[in-house]
Amino acid sequence: MADPTRIARADSAIDPPSVREWLKPLESAGQRRHTSPKRVGGKAAALGRLLRDGFPVPRGWVLEARFFTELVDQQLPKGHDLATLIRLSGTKAGVDRAARARDRILNARLPEALSAALRSLWQAVEPEAPWGLAVRSSATCEDADETSMAGLATSVLGARGEREIEAAIRQVWASAFLPRALAYLAHAGVRDVAMGVVLQVVVRAEAAGVLFTAPPPGLEGEHWRAGERLVNATLGLGAPVVDGAAAADTIRIARASGAVVASAVAQKRRALVVGAAGLEEVAVPEARAEQPALGAAALQQLAELAERLEQGGKGPFDVEFAVEAAADDGAGRPADGAAGREHGEASPPGREDGEASPPGREDGETSPRAHEDGETSPRAHEDGEPSPRVWLLQVRPVSGGGFPEGGNAETIWSRANVSEALPGAATPLTWSVARAFSDRGFREAFSALGCRVPRGARLVANVHGRFYLNLTAFMQIAAQVPGLSPRALLGMSGGASAELIARLAEQSEGASRRRFYARLPLTGPRLLLRQARLEREVAAFEGEALWAQRALSELDMTLLPDDAIGTTLRSVYLLLERTGTLMLHCASASLASHLALCKTLERVARRRASARSAAGEEPLEDPAGRAETNIEHLAQVLAGGVRELDSAGPGIELARVAELVMADRAARERLFAGEVRGPRDLPEGPARDALARFLEVHGDRAVREAELATPRWREDPAPVIAMLTASLRGAPGDPERALARARALADREMAMLETRLPWAELALVRALVGRAQRYVRLRERMRTWVTRVLGMLRKVALDIDRRLRRLEPSLAPGSVFFCTYEELVSALSSGRADVAHVVRLRRAEHLRDAARPDPPPTFIGRPPPVVLPPASGERLLGLPASAGVVEGRARVLEPGATALDAVEPGEVLVARTTDVGLSPLFLVAAAVVTELGGPMSHASIVAREYGIPAVVNVPGVTLAIKTGDRLRIDGDRGVVERLIERDERAAPAPPRAGALAGAAGAPADGAAPLASPAPVPVR
Repeated sequence: MADPTRIARADSAIDPPSVREWLKPLESAGQRRHTSPKRVGGKAAALGRLLRDGFPVPRGWVLEARFFTELVDQQLPKGHDLATLIRLSGTKAGVDRAARARDRILNARLPEALSAALRSLWQAVEPEAPWGLAVRSSATCEDADETSMAGLATSVLGARGEREIEAAIRQVWASAFLPRALAYLAHAGVRDVAMGVVLQVVVRAEAAGVLFTAPPPGLEGEHWRAGERLVNATLGLGAPVVDGAAAADTIRIARASGAVVASAVAQKRRALVVGAAGLEEVAVPEARAEQPALGAAALQQLAELAERLEQGGKGPFDVEFAVEAAADDGAGRPADGAAGREHGEASPPGREDGEASPPGREDGETSPRAHEDGETSPRAHEDGEPSPRVWLLQVRPVSGGGFPEGGNAETIWSRANVSEALPGAATPLTWSVARAFSDRGFREAFSALGCRVPRGARLVANVHGRFYLNLTAFMQIAAQVPGLSPRALLGMSGGASAELIARLAEQSEGASRRRFYARLPLTGPRLLLRQARLEREVAAFEGEALWAQRALSELDMTLLPDDAIGTTLRSVYLLLERTGTLMLHCASASLASHLALCKTLERVARRRASARSAAGEEPLEDPAGRAETNIEHLAQVLAGGVRELDSAGPGIELARVAELVMADRAARERLFAGEVRGPRDLPEGPARDALARFLEVHGDRAVREAELATPRWREDPAPVIAMLTASLRGAPGDPERALARARALADREMAMLETRLPWAELALVRALVGRAQRYVRLRERMRTWVTRVLGMLRKVALDIDRRLRRLEPSLAPGSVFFCTYEELVSALSSGRADVAHVVRLRRAEHLRDAARPDPPPTFIGRPPPVVLPPASGERLLGLPASAGVVEGRARVLEPGATALDAVEPGEVLVARTTDVGLSPLFLVAAAVVTELGGPMSHASIVAREYGIPAVVNVPGVTLAIKTGDRLRIDGDRGVVERLIERDERAAPAPPRAGALAGAAGAPADGAAPLASPAPVPVR
């Protein structure tokens, strides 16, 4: 087969005249005035320069931006052009016009001559493009130092044939009308823009990824040093997949030598390829999934290309690349390339042309050879084997991209703690609700403390659909209160390194406390009085909320007219505002009591010997000299063992359901056979009744429960059934014993203090511990009510969704979640639910956001599109969240919380963030480890209540650790240690329906459900 990715200079002569009239060869882009960046767009011009400088870039063409402008002028009404929409960005009218403009662009007919040119182009290139064409944006403002459209405009991969290519061009053009793209352009000061389009042959990629030639601002540190380059790579095309990024290896390369400094290999179970029907994901063989995506030869080429790109002081750059494997040379040797398979490993059978082959294929295709000009041909290894070929797809300045709303180059953003409640991209309805009540709650809490909140301050922002807290603004306000330092607050919430904490302290140095002290005589007594009344306030609220919940459950919303359902929506929304505000007051009281306890313990710390030293054991080694962390950890232990903690309730109740299931043989067999979808699938009896009661009481819970589009357990009990199945595999255990462990640990620490402290100080500590427990209980109680009211809001939203789809049958189920709260209220009150165009607009933007990799948990200025590497070595450091030391095998939970029934008793749960909806698994697991979150997060509190070790805020742990690794978890010091290599056997696969029936080791009749941790307790 001919080389599918020949450089344009060697082949542009074959382009038919009808093609050259509309589509300019990519190597000419940016070369002359008639192909300047203002005509072809910044991306096309940059790729053209790379081609002329001899870099390996796939063959391509560019459609000039003037054709976009002509289509806009012909198809769109006055006032719907981009210049006008940029001015109207963020307004209701702007969103409405942008949605209508996008719909028109998507349905517009291209000029007949252009369609003929695309038809001729495809006929000429089809034999050389088995994976079709990539259609990418090339905006006239794009890829400049400050105006990169990275991630904002759409790219379409694998377009084949005239119709698919035309549709892809329209999608690229229409993406310029998405709200976040318009907001970015407005913020960047761009007054108008046109969209060129780049068409390139898709590389038949064995692997692909992104190379960062230097760390972006704020990301330098032990995970990525200034003298290093970073590569994120995965198998196949490497495009992100929905619900996060494709699993990516991270490789750190020394800038000076090109040597690999450190690497972490991810489990890449799926790969994105172009199949017969277009883009598709294919399964990767288990052995290949755990091998590096890139071989040594590909990494060497990347290092050399990075060096060439930065010649003359240019850079740093963000480089997208694809690796095409060298073909078998006929001697039976596999391609080095990205595959890196072991010699002798069987290859998947070849496919017909146009069909997808999984990465690692050897289908007999000949490797591309040298071109007429001798450039970009594959080199050979020293042993004579051909090297893979690395292709550059895009090269952008690392500094490009926009700042989140309300931020600048110095603003520090973080989602380390808030992502526990809302991980991933939020739907527009969820974001509009969460932003409003979070921003209002924060302002009210600060005002109650006597702080001045600057007018126009943005405390939260939407970053690619994710919820981020403006730490700079937050800390500058909090610093007005003595004791609320960045170190004190972030020590509990996590997500910031020592360097970032120091930077935040420097940013908040000038905060004036004059207003706080001036208002203290007024705010102090008022705050103390409110805290004293907080328990009664919560009780009074619960009475009103229960009445509202009961009234809504008895209401037949199908009988209400639109304006009445709008009134119902507003009532529930106002109830949510009250609930959130009261929860934040409880959280503030909990924070204040915890800080007071920490300060008191800090004063007496020198007279306290650790419990281990008192018992004659060696004192704990402090891995990082973090004395403040030890004090905070002691405070957490003392305040543990809180009875009647709402967040711990679902786990305890589900454990009791499991006990009844284990005593009912028929129920147990149905559950193991995968026949249970809900209570009705169980035989009549106590187990069925208990599961029904569980769903009635806790049915508003869910994994990712803060997202309104997420079905609740009452609607979809599948996660509950999966966690129930996991709990049935364990040895006899007692949930009450788990609760008693936390209380016993707290009592032991208090007993040690009794031997060291005078009576007065001991009485003070006891009082502060009681106060901390009381407010934690209230905080978690109100957290439960937030979940319940969100369930009420979802119920109303689903009725509105039914009405929208009745008026516009073309809308898909769930369309209501792609409107904002304000848009719904306006539509219902006016009686004109004309929102179909807005739904299509917002759904497209949400899908694009969900397909993006998560930005780093904490960053400065702009969000870099990078997967940060974990710390190298066998010991990973985080924050201690729940005491205890234990050993066990890892179970890494993938995003979306799939295959929950695969969790084995005694395993260590490792996750990016542990949703409270997953807390029932804590009683099955030996320990919990998370990348995000802090010691005062909801999941950490539940772990302490259950008495299982937990370590949170461990950067990159889901990449560094793989399912099956044997770990030692030290919840006292915040240390995760990998003990030995994983078993050579493959990690256990998620159980299939029926796979557990009669399996070896299935519990016998009458066995108790919970696992007493089968892990090795170290002490």
